[in-house]
Amino acid sequence: MANKWGNDLQVKVDSALTKTIIDITAYTNQAAVQGAFDILDQTGFGNTNPDIMHGIARAVIPLNGWVNSTTEPVWGPHIGTRTSITKTAGFYNGLQWYTGEFLPDSVEFSGDPQSLQTWSANLLVDGAVSRTSVAPA
Repeated sequence: MANKWGNDLQVKVDSALTKTIIDITAYTNQAAVQGAFDILDQTGFGNTNPDIMHGIARAVIPLNGWVNSTTEPVWGPHIGTRTSITKTAGFYNGLQWYTGEFLPDSVEFSGDPQSLQTWSANLLVDGAVSRTSVAPA
């Protein structure tokens, strides 16, 4: 089987403007999906070695890209606004889609006179993440 390239990645997210899932792959220059667990310490008194177990599973999708008329309505409403509204997001690694509801915990627009404006967002999972060959719709 062939190894996957970075250009196999795809990113889809719902837009605050249209309320529909849009493909922002062409305007994204870095994307990842990260899984982690809370680690619970259940070491008792008198134990000389740690006794740990997995707690709640978590997923994070950190993203970066370019600001334009497609991406500004996706991320702009999250600047300076505390909201409980989640975003439906999908990350495709060339083999499987990782899809779920995510709450942005940070969103940033930045730039300088020598470069294009960029956005960055960090999406934290709210609930479960599905792993499937079907893109979010």
